[in-house]
Order: sequence, then structure tokens, then C-alpha cells
Amino acid sequence: VTGVLVFTAMATALPGGGAALPCPRLMLLGAAGALAAGGASALNHYFEREVDAQMPRTAGRPLPSGMLIPPAAALVWGLGLCLAGVALAVLSLPIGSAVFITLGILIYVPLYTLFLKRRSVLNIVIGGAAGSCAVLAGWAAADVGWRLMPVALAATVFFWTPAHFWAFAILHDVEYRLAGFPMLPSVVGSQRAAPYVFLHAALTVAASLLALRGLPLGLVAIAGVVLLVVCVRLWRLPNHARARSVYMVSNYYLITAFSALLLVQ
Repeated sequence: VTGVLVFTAMATALPGGGAALPCPRLMLLGAAGALAAGGASALNHYFEREVDAQMPRTAGRPLPSGMLIPPAAALVWGLGLCLAGVALAVLSLPIGSAVFITLGILIYVPLYTLFLKRRSVLNIVIGGAAGSCAVLAGWAAADVGWRLMPVALAATVFFWTPAHFWAFAILHDVEYRLAGFPMLPSVVGSQRAAPYVFLHAALTVAASLLALRGLPLGLVAIAGVVLLVVCVRLWRLPNHARARSVYMVSNYYLITAFSALLLVQ
């Protein structure tokens, strides 16, 4: 996830600034984003260490498995990384980037991890805004005027997140129920959740196409058709195999959409 966040931020910054974007600023954006995202991830592991121990998928993580003792080390490490990422952004990037990097941490840790994830079926919907902040931080790092592209790209990540993770939740619905996480498929069932996966995938494709033009637009449109086809198949017959297809194809779709930005100059 850290790698994806850094990639989307840097890929957004490049068409925003083009050849005028200083290479050191781009590298500093990547470093600040990696520190902040890594720190937020460490804090997520710390706060969810007990529930992680209840799920086979996460029981082998450093804290629930006992590899890292004491757990407070993860808390200190996570806070340190977050502070380092924000400090680096404040000292070396335009203020907009620092604001969005900070906002991404606040959405992901206190809002999503501590409050929404165990309480609301909308957890991943609202939590997806943290990923949008990475995109907006990348555009702000280019220090150019705001246009349709950054808004469309932020919306792409926002809508992509529920579609991607609801498919993942269908794959692991039993584990989520055992852990008490109200993921949509665990609450309403895979059959009723599948249309929402399709809806968010369709909004993802529509938003990403607004940000592109020319050949990149055609390439992403083709990838979008593939994504929507696997989502329709899941809708028609929700099962683990088709959920896995949506999960994997959605990964490749996001990579394709943001890679296409590198051709938009």
C-alpha cells in the first residue's frame, strides 16, 4: 500500500509539473510520502494488534506473532515516521503537499483505523479519502494551478478503494466476521455487496477517463472494460474465484491508469 501511495503521488506530480518539475522535489515528495504512509501503517498495526491475532491472514504480522516486543516499539516507530514525513514535507515541499500528507495520516489513523473501521459499514468508503490525499499531495508538489486532472485522479482513488477492498472482503468474509469488522460483504452478504463493487468500479473508470486524453485515454478505456466485465461476472455469481479476479484486475487497473499519466505531457 505504501508503494502504491508513493507511485500515485509521483505519477500525478509529473504531468502537473512536466519538465519544469525539479527532480529533487520529486524525490523529496516520494520520501515524505513513504515516511508518512509507512508510519500510518505501523500505527495501524499497533492499534489492531489484538484483532489481527484473531485472523489467520494477519496473525503472522510482527505484533500479533510476538516477533516485535514490546508492542509500544511499533507505536514509537509509527509516530516517529509520521512526524518525519510531515517535517520533511513542511521543510522541502510546497505547503499544499504538506497539508495533504498530514491530512492523509489523520484520515487513515484516527478517523479510519480508530473510529470507522470497527463501527461503520462505510469504513473503507470514507477511509479511501486517505489515498486521495496522496494524489493531491503529488499535484500540489508540482506547484501549478488546480485543474480538472487532480480532482479526477483523486476521485479515481476514492472510488477505486471500496471496489478493490470489498472484493477482498468477499474473499475473506469469514475472517472479517470473526474479527468483528463491519465490511460491507460481511454485513449484507456477497450477493448484495457485488452491485456496489460494480458501481464503484464504474465510477473509478469514469473518473480516470476524465483525467486523460489521446492514446493514454484509449489504453485506460480498454483496461476499464476489462475491470467492468469481471465486476459484472462477480455480480452475476459472487464467489471467491470471481472476487479474486476483481481484486487482481483492480490492482492492475490502478497501475495502468496512473502509468498512463506519464504519457500525458
